[in-house]
Amino acid sequence: MVTWGTNPGMVMSINEKIPSPDSFATINEQKAASKALEYMGLNAGDPLINLPINRVFIGSCTNSRIEDLRSAAKIAINNHVNDNVQAMVVPGSTEVKKQAESEGLDVIFKNAGFDWREAGCSMCLGMNPDILKPKERCASTSNRNFEGRQGKDGRTHLLSPEMAAASAIAGCLVDVRNW
Repeated sequence: MVTWGTNPGMVMSINEKIPSPDSFATINEQKAASKALEYMGLNAGDPLINLPINRVFIGSCTNSRIEDLRSAAKIAINNHVNDNVQAMVVPGSTEVKKQAESEGLDVIFKNAGFDWREAGCSMCLGMNPDILKPKERCASTSNRNFEGRQGKDGRTHLLSPEMAAASAIAGCLVDVRNW
């Protein structure tokens, strides 16, 4: 599953096409879908699979638990982040970071070209310098998105840690089930 819009409810299978705003039941939902498509730079009927991305964020307190990092590392091992993508891993807590480092997950991510960061909020909500530039597209494991969450006019697609790792390597949104 991956989001196409600006909230977690605007979600679909990676192999589906973006729904038409007309397919929504109420006028408010239709307007919200139209606004989200415009913000995200997408069109109804477009696929998300193979959509190029600029950034990958594997982090947040909800999707960078030790189990999440282990799963993403299985994708990253013996692979490398696409040259057109900047990817980072931010453990969900100091405890998770220590556990991941004791298991060598940090080495797997670094060898694959991911930035290994200190635990914290980071790009989950666009803190510090970890923000998207306008119109940059990010595959993110954050648990919610809205306009500007990861930076002014940044475009965020929510997905799983495994899908984020695979997308970082491919340089576009991919179906991790094919990895």
